Amino acid sequence: MTKFLESITNQFPDLQKTPLVDITDRNKFSTLLSHINAEYVNFDNVKRPDLYRLSMMIEDHAQRAYEPLVATFETEHLYKYVEERYLKILQNIPKAWIIGGFDNPFFAPKTPPAKAEILTCAGTPLQDMWIVISKNHDGLFALVAEDIGGVEKGDWFKGFFTSKTEVVKKVIEEMNHIMMTDIDFFDNTLKEIEH
Repeated sequence: MTKFLESITNQFPDLQKTPLVDITDRNKFSTLLSHINAEYVNFDNVKRPDLYRLSMMIEDHAQRAYEPLVATFETEHLYKYVEERYLKILQNIPKAWIIGGFDNPFFAPKTPPAKAEILTCAGTPLQDMWIVISKNHDGLFALVAEDIGGVEKGDWFKGFFTSKTEVVKKVIEEMNHIMMTDIDFFDNTLKEIEH
């Protein structure tokens, strides 16, 4: 079975050749805008805390701009760790798709159903993925990272951050296919949901 990250990068050969970048360089990547302006940032052997920082920048943007958000979690435990923060995030965004390797198919986080779709990706190519997507007036942007293990599962990640809308659309298209759902950042009714 082709891994999710590989299924995306295989469709963009030029991006596969992009040199690896140190996303932990806070002088170069101190803000979400610095990531967005780079357009495509390829990374490998990045630790979880560095991805937390970038994830939180995307989540904060979604709240400030009142934009939708996609977030994947490898395990139910990882979602439970941030669930209280996500309950606050959901008060400030029109819609979220929360996808996780939830062991219990009836797992139901305490999220408002009008604001969030909760989907399990257990047993799919998404289970080892850390994906956070939102948008701004210029288009979509996403963190797409694969758990490559290390001493313990979840120690190291490889992947990319991109503001190339065509790449993010391909990520969403693949997610929709795998999850049999309809993640749609351009649904005009999203902004109409009361907040």
